[in-house]
Amino acid sequence: MNPNDPDQFDGARYRPLDLSGEEDVPPIRLPTRPGRPRGLWRALRFLLGGPVAAFGAKNVIEGARAIEGLAETIKAGPGPDRRVRLDESGAFDARAMAFLAGTSVHGLEAKLANRRRQTAQATKVYLFGGVCFLAFWFYEALTVPIFASLPYVLGLIAFCAVFFLSAFHNALINWQIRTRRLGSVREFLNAGETWWPS
Repeated sequence: MNPNDPDQFDGARYRPLDLSGEEDVPPIRLPTRPGRPRGLWRALRFLLGGPVAAFGAKNVIEGARAIEGLAETIKAGPGPDRRVRLDESGAFDARAMAFLAGTSVHGLEAKLANRRRQTAQATKVYLFGGVCFLAFWFYEALTVPIFASLPYVLGLIAFCAVFFLSAFHNALINWQIRTRRLGSVREFLNAGETWWPS
């Protein structure tokens, strides 16, 4: 690459920088919009660019959009379970469910039996955890002054509620698998058979 070649740079000729001051080159004026001081927007962008970039405004905006999308999904609620098919009597349609799962009826029965064992075990574990937290809450409620750590004691009650609700949910799923039909919570509570998972 020869800097003195006049054909290089699309006909533009390379000239060495003249610092003698003999040649006056007028400054280049950029077009400006009327009514706005020249360079104000550029200066503001430069001044605010550092703090805004450090704050991560783009990440905050993306995070807010993600949270908004998740909130809409939660508000919509879960859709119907496409894998569960019912026959005319309201019981599980084993053939249709096996076809949708891509397995045989015997394979589907094995999966349901495995899920039934899982929910029975989960119900027992959650009940044990809830009873332990309830006993710990009872101990803390008796030994700690009432207003000294009220949020702490209320937090323990929240943990108890989470454990007991999880146990109830797993017992409901176990009952649905055991009876081979989708039943509501009301039907589960009013069922003549035991709710204890097996």
